[in-house]
Amino acid sequence: MRSLLLSLLCFAPLAPAYAQAPTVLAPVPTTKVLAIGRVDRGPDPAAFRAIMPNEVRDTVNLYLAGKIDQWFVRQDGKGVVFLINASSVDKATAILSKLPLVEAKRMQFDLMPLGPLSPLRYLLGGPPGEPKP
Repeated sequence: MRSLLLSLLCFAPLAPAYAQAPTVLAPVPTTKVLAIGRVDRGPDPAAFRAIMPNEVRDTVNLYLAGKIDQWFVRQDGKGVVFLINASSVDKATAILSKLPLVEAKRMQFDLMPLGPLSPLRYLLGGPPGEPKP
C-alpha cells in the first residue's frame, strides 16, 4: 500500500498536464500535395510497356511546367512519389488525372495536402494559434 501511495505521489505533478486540452495550431495554407502512386502493371506486360513512353514524356512535361516539384521511385517497386505544386488535393488530382497510366487505370494516387510547418510559430514568441504580421 505504501509503495502504491508513493507511486501516486510521484506522478501527481504530471496529472494536470494530461488533463489540459491540446494546443490547437492555426491552420496553414496547402502549398504542396504529396502524391503516392501505386502502379497496376496488369496481366499484359507489353500493353503496360506501350504506355510508358507517353507516361514518361507527360511526367517530364509536368515537371518542366513546374507542376511536379520533386519525383521519386518507390523502393518497393510499386510506383512513384511526387511532390506536386498545388494548393489543394482537387488541383493535384486534376494535374495527375491527365497522365496516361492514370487514364488507362493502371496507376492510382493517394494524396495528402501539405503546408508550412506551423509549430515554427513558437519561435516568433506569440501564441501558436495566431500568425504574426
